[in-house]
Amino acid sequence: MDRASLIGSLLALLIGLVVGAAALSWWEGGRQSADIETLKVRLADERGVVQAKVKQLTDELNAEKQRREALEQVVEQQKSRRR
Repeated sequence: MDRASLIGSLLALLIGLVVGAAALSWWEGGRQSADIETLKVRLADERGVVQAKVKQLTDELNAEKQRREALEQVVEQQKSRRR
């Protein structure tokens, strides 16, 4: 091989590597974008589940508070009748 063909081959290899790296970067970027969108949807679903659980627990806590207050009133009424 003469020097010109060796330089030409190396230049073609270098160009091929650059184009291949750019194509891989473009491909991975597109795939990562799709993965990100999938994760956003899953996160929104999970957030909805957590919010529903928080609401349920808040409602249960409020119901327990009302029951406690009602029980305290009954206890106070019982104490006042004994006096």
